[in-house]
Amino acid sequence: MRLRFTRERLLNDSEPNPKIAPDKILSNRPWFFYGWVVIGLSFATQGFHTAARISFSVFQVPLIDEFGWSRGSLGGAFAFMMVIYALTGPFAGSCFERYGPRAVMPWGSVLIGIALVGGFFINSLLHVYILTGVFLGIGHALSGFSMHGALIPRWFSRKRGLATGVSLSGAGVGALVLIPVIAKMIEFYGWRAAYLIFGLTLLLVLAPAIFLLLCNRAQDMGLTLDGLPSRESEEPSESFQTERKSTGAGEVFAFARRDRRFWMLGLISFFIGLGNNTIMSQLQLYFVDAHYGMASAAIILGMSGFFRIGGSVVNGWVSDHLGRQNGLALSSALSATGVILLLFIPEMGIAPYPGYLFAVIFGFGGGGMSACFSALVSDTFEGRSLAVIMGILGIAYGAGGALGPPLAGYTFDVVGSYSVPFLLIVLAFFAMVLIALFGFKDHPKLSVR
Repeated sequence: MRLRFTRERLLNDSEPNPKIAPDKILSNRPWFFYGWVVIGLSFATQGFHTAARISFSVFQVPLIDEFGWSRGSLGGAFAFMMVIYALTGPFAGSCFERYGPRAVMPWGSVLIGIALVGGFFINSLLHVYILTGVFLGIGHALSGFSMHGALIPRWFSRKRGLATGVSLSGAGVGALVLIPVIAKMIEFYGWRAAYLIFGLTLLLVLAPAIFLLLCNRAQDMGLTLDGLPSRESEEPSESFQTERKSTGAGEVFAFARRDRRFWMLGLISFFIGLGNNTIMSQLQLYFVDAHYGMASAAIILGMSGFFRIGGSVVNGWVSDHLGRQNGLALSSALSATGVILLLFIPEMGIAPYPGYLFAVIFGFGGGGMSACFSALVSDTFEGRSLAVIMGILGIAYGAGGALGPPLAGYTFDVVGSYSVPFLLIVLAFFAMVLIALFGFKDHPKLSVR
């Protein structure tokens, strides 16, 4: 069954290159599909951007030591970042559809790089709020999870789950490689130098690569989705023939809100934002409190990101073959199990193995949740307004991310424990299991055309 909105300009893929006619699209499978270059760029971008976000957990430790700021106040800076991300997400999605990913996504890396370089000059809490909140927040809105989720359907259809998993696994590699490196740079060169080096890498390497190599969509290069012969491609032929204008976020929301699946996806997005951002923002401090060393805590933080790779790829494959809902339910259950284990780690001594086990379980679950959620949204709202939909759903993700970290930080400041906020996250993840299994039961795969 397919949903059809009454206004067709909401329902088609964004405008292809008008210079390439339908009969010029390749009829044979190319020896190499450029879509995998785009996925490689997405992989690298999400690696650096995710590391920029979760490295806040590592930088908190020297900032608290040097300036004496509370965990709640620093958690507020992280929450401010998520608020800015949520508010600018729909605007970023509209720009994405109007001007194309190549005109939008590289600027995310530029802003994040500026935020990190600016970290070298931090001397007050206001600086943290401006750099982390405003620059990182807008940067992630322009080139974060939502935008990459909207980019992939421009290149893949049949292999969308796998492509999404590979793309999102970049966050895991970035966490595993970059977080321990950042911790070592802080140890040997100081936190200011670590900020500077990390930021310059984004500005001088990553951003130029995206500007040079990113292409808007397969049709602009004379290719079909998945690199298949044109007779096998699922690309709607009318997208080549009709010129359409971009649609505003308000109009898209007016249509999407009529579908109950939109609200369930929004609730799932809120829970993912609440759980992942709360855990990752407090994890370094949590393990340091449990008498782990800074290096060991950073390794666990990086591992929890790295094992997102397995969750993204494996559960992306599961979602392609056994259904998005089953993959999402499995991933959510794994994430809940990881947080339950995390609650008991302070009672298990300083041996690192329980921490490693947590990283495997929570990372695998988190990667699977992101991959399956992104693919499910793409299935439900496939078409030219996907980036706007992803941006609107990003408001719910940002709301969860804005609520969780300061709540956890202030709770610890008052009672000296993370037990209450972490238990709330466990309940949220189990609620996602129920939503995934029963909320989409009647319509396992929908396409808006």
